[in-house]
Amino acid sequence: MDWGNVTAEDLVEALREVDWSSPPRPVAEFFSRFTFPRSYSKWNSRLKCNLYYYRTNYFIMIIFILGLGFLRRPLAIVAAALTAVTIAFLNDRYA
Repeated sequence: MDWGNVTAEDLVEALREVDWSSPPRPVAEFFSRFTFPRSYSKWNSRLKCNLYYYRTNYFIMIIFILGLGFLRRPLAIVAAALTAVTIAFLNDRYA
């Protein structure tokens, strides 16, 4: 896939097609057998498989980490919102 030609609409459409209702995988399974692949092709393949298989676990981790960050520094919520608005304006196809 040529990531240089992927638009925001393509990404949103692909994310809508993913089944997000799968339950999180067990924590022991999530952290077990952590080894680095030997080649780039195996690294790429494992990354794609793990992102799909553990998508709910990664989503929960991201929400937890962001929540902790926002609790420690409430101003970070404003910064995140401004960043999101800036990215939205920079990706405006009519600009």
